Amino acid sequence: MTRPDPQSDAGQWLDRLLEARAAEAQAAHNTALAADELRRYQKFARPGQPSAHIVQLRQKQAAARQASARSRQAFLKAAMEFVRTAGLTPPPRTSLDAFVTAWIDTHVAKHGD
Repeated sequence: MTRPDPQSDAGQWLDRLLEARAAEAQAAHNTALAADELRRYQKFARPGQPSAHIVQLRQKQAAARQASARSRQAFLKAAMEFVRTAGLTPPPRTSLDAFVTAWIDTHVAKHGD
């Protein structure tokens, strides 16, 4: 199967799916970055009441984790709608995200190509 027409419903859902995939990758990166920064500063924190900086880093990490969860939900919704509108059927015992990710890697050209 080739890439759907961008004007079709499947093409529109594919665009949303690709945007959601990029947002999910960015959110995962931000979550890892916040966790690394928090880990680095917590290592030298004194016992007892956390400093204002540590509290800010924990809030930053929580916000990054929420953004990661939201982007994951957006990806799964777009994947479900794309599969439905494109008429694709995932094989049994294959998760939707694994199927769609493999489909994208196979059928959608990279920006550098």
